[in-house]
Amino acid sequence: METLACPSVFPMNSCSIKANSRQMSAPLIPVASHLPVHKFGVPRGRNCIRPRLSIKRISCSNDMHFNATEHHQQKDDYINSTVIEAAVEVKSGSDGFFIKMRDGQHIRCVQNNPDGGRLPEYAPQPVIVLKMEDGSNLLLPIIVLELPAAMLMETIRNVHLARPTVYQVLQDLIAVMGYRVKLVRITKRVQEAYYAQLILCKDLVDEAQEVILDLRPSDAINVAARCQAPIQVNRDLAYGDGVRMINDPIKVHMHTSSSGVQRAPPRASVVTELDRPQTDQASSLEAEEFVLVRSMFMAAAEERYTDAARIRDELKDLRAKGNN
Repeated sequence: METLACPSVFPMNSCSIKANSRQMSAPLIPVASHLPVHKFGVPRGRNCIRPRLSIKRISCSNDMHFNATEHHQQKDDYINSTVIEAAVEVKSGSDGFFIKMRDGQHIRCVQNNPDGGRLPEYAPQPVIVLKMEDGSNLLLPIIVLELPAAMLMETIRNVHLARPTVYQVLQDLIAVMGYRVKLVRITKRVQEAYYAQLILCKDLVDEAQEVILDLRPSDAINVAARCQAPIQVNRDLAYGDGVRMINDPIKVHMHTSSSGVQRAPPRASVVTELDRPQTDQASSLEAEEFVLVRSMFMAAAEERYTDAARIRDELKDLRAKGNN
């Protein structure tokens, strides 16, 4: 839900609240343009990391039957995709656009849409990358907050946590209601924000019993990974916002799980040191300050107070260095 300098390229993920079937979607919560945003594009405030969703029931009533028919007709407009678990960051600079893998290697990409304009320059950002499975090899990078990206990696790697995450709670709530996750769809982009739908059902055949939840893509993808559900991307969105690899990428061996998540081999280590933008010294200091601030807040949110204090001290030293 963050804002980028170029709204047509890699908008952040967001959510909306749906009105009834005869009204246009209208947000009942602050959307991207209403949030306080850091100069590098990451919103401030604890509430930004909380999943926001709405529920719309598709029934057999005359009022909602049109929606069910429309939903059925749109099936061919979506492409199956998989999550590239090894992708951890994206960075755009004067030397191009790169996707960074967990082993520290980079893949250089260009926009699939030649009319997309020049990519803006920004520091490394956490990302979820979806690979289209229609033979096009298009990639759709979605810049997200660090916490959902970390939770997705924990889910994929079956990391046991002492306390349940919000996604585990949501999975349990879905089961208690007697539903199952049918699929997740990345549906559209509105200005700088991507929108996603989590589609639930009681019977895979009976579409009249479907329930649609509007979530941020990062939240929807996390739930899909937990529930082993397929992930689909709107075809126009994939071909309009997607990127292509333009060099021979360094080989990263992967295998695909039943949930459509591509996994890297166990020997690949998690990269903890972020790249620094290859720009002037002042810009590098600003980017490093941003990374430290983000890491400090993430550590505090995860109750890693010792790490948060250490990062705070590093931040003080960096700011003192910048003032000299």
